[in-house]
Amino acid sequence: MIVRSRYVKDDPGRAGHLLSTSNNRRVVEHRDLDRGCPGDLRQFLAFSSALTAAHPRAKITLAHFKISPSRPLNRRQLLRTIVWIKRENGIARDHPMRLVEHDKGDRPPHFHLLFSAVDPATGRVLSSKDNYARDELVSRRLEITFGESITPGPRVQRNAADLRARGDDRDAQILEGYEPVRRRGKDSEADRQQAARAKLSLTEFRGRLLSAVEKGIRSGLLPRALVEQGFSIAVGTRKSTLMAVHDATGMALPLLASITIASDGRMALGPSMVEELRRDAPPLAQARIQGAARTLRRAKRDLDREIDRGRFEAAVDGECNDIFSNMRRARKAAEVESAAGRPSQAAQRREALAARRQAARVRQLRIDRAFRAARILQSRPARRMAFAMAAGGVLLTGAGVALALGAGLVASSALRGYGQARRAEAQALIAQRYRPGAGARGRDRRTMEEAIAAKARREERQDRPVVQATPDPKPPPPSRHEQPGMGFDFTTIPKSHRVLAALALDVLAERPVLIARDVLERVLGTEVFSGLASLAEKGSSRRRRHIQSWNGGRSADAFAAESALRRAGENDAAKVMARIGRQRVVTERNRAKGRE
Repeated sequence: MIVRSRYVKDDPGRAGHLLSTSNNRRVVEHRDLDRGCPGDLRQFLAFSSALTAAHPRAKITLAHFKISPSRPLNRRQLLRTIVWIKRENGIARDHPMRLVEHDKGDRPPHFHLLFSAVDPATGRVLSSKDNYARDELVSRRLEITFGESITPGPRVQRNAADLRARGDDRDAQILEGYEPVRRRGKDSEADRQQAARAKLSLTEFRGRLLSAVEKGIRSGLLPRALVEQGFSIAVGTRKSTLMAVHDATGMALPLLASITIASDGRMALGPSMVEELRRDAPPLAQARIQGAARTLRRAKRDLDREIDRGRFEAAVDGECNDIFSNMRRARKAAEVESAAGRPSQAAQRREALAARRQAARVRQLRIDRAFRAARILQSRPARRMAFAMAAGGVLLTGAGVALALGAGLVASSALRGYGQARRAEAQALIAQRYRPGAGARGRDRRTMEEAIAAKARREERQDRPVVQATPDPKPPPPSRHEQPGMGFDFTTIPKSHRVLAALALDVLAERPVLIARDVLERVLGTEVFSGLASLAEKGSSRRRRHIQSWNGGRSADAFAAESALRRAGENDAAKVMARIGRQRVVTERNRAKGRE
């Protein structure tokens, strides 16, 4: 049992975080436990903010208690927990309160207990003095009462002394048998939660920051190196701490502490360098605004560069393809529309993410186009014509005929082996496209050398003379539906059953699967299962890999299979997939928090 309190000010995103179901399987508002506050959570937060604004000495808006039990709490235990929290913190019985329950599915539900900082009946402001000791005392007493294992903290001996002073010798004797334990890890809970929201692990954040700092120290231009790596320096709100801000996500961590942790204490910035950074550092809120705008500009610049490269390559190859020109015109129209408004930080980061994804798609178009162009420009006349067309494009920019012809002549004479150069570039791009990533699941791709060798063999066959001969009578090639593994159209399988189809293919390939074969056959149907059996026996490896990719090993895939099995009445198999899904949720969350 862990009870942790935080005394906080207004936060526009607090209601969205507490009511969000994106990272919670279930969110419950216990409105039957409300005391002296409006029924809606947002109204309660506004009510607490108004109480603070009306009080001359209040600086905080809420007392936020997070209750994380190691076992699920029943109704009676939950009420006792709330009573003890109120008693230890001096909170009146009718003090405005709100309770929200979060169930993530992989551990017992935890609770968020909110109190307004100001008591409207007495005008008293809740005190945060020595709140850590009170939190530990409540946690240890609840663990003893509910029979949970003791989680000793740094103040366990102080808690034992307090209980003995109150006359509770039994609980004091239990706690006196434990030694104080300091925080085991180097990451605070607030930092881990920030990393989870930003979808950037603490290890990756600090690794990038350390790389940027090392590069800046070597070059003597530390601020410039930080900006190039997507970081900015800001002054924090607490004790004027220097913060490192990740522009793309807005994630902020203490600069000096992050460098120390990432380098294991081997690197530290000198006092003069720290003062130089502090002199030019803006406040944290302003740095996040500037970082979001900088990230958006960088993403748009990269997208424009990809589009311009595609236009140039298409023009050089002599293609009359205006897809890149249409993209350029659409980008200009979007820039005109966006110049009229002033988007928020979140909107700018979403737009930057969309621009990066579009740049990746444009690069994919360039790769596909380079693959096609590598087969087109095989002769020198075709290359000269393409260069003449590209040079002729100079006329559209206002240059003279002499400059255009000169550009074409220089290009044709300087790049004598242009066809080979273009083919090599296309092969390099194709190799990048088919290079397996860090998380590839056994996808066998042809290497660049195999692709080049295959292309050389095709060109050699094309150069051979054709000998006319009477062909031997041969049966016609099998149609699409007569080919092995192609008799069934797998696109007709519903999306809700595709994970089960991938599992069935693993069963047919005699791979270990926790779902029985007869269960999969009943759920998928005889026709689908027969098609999968034919594919496993005679189908192509490419189609088998495509079917197996439907089960990506994610928690969402396991829960989708669970839903399909429950709808089919296979409850035992559904429980197995639900257990697998919960295990994957834990793994994914640990990976996001940098624990793996």
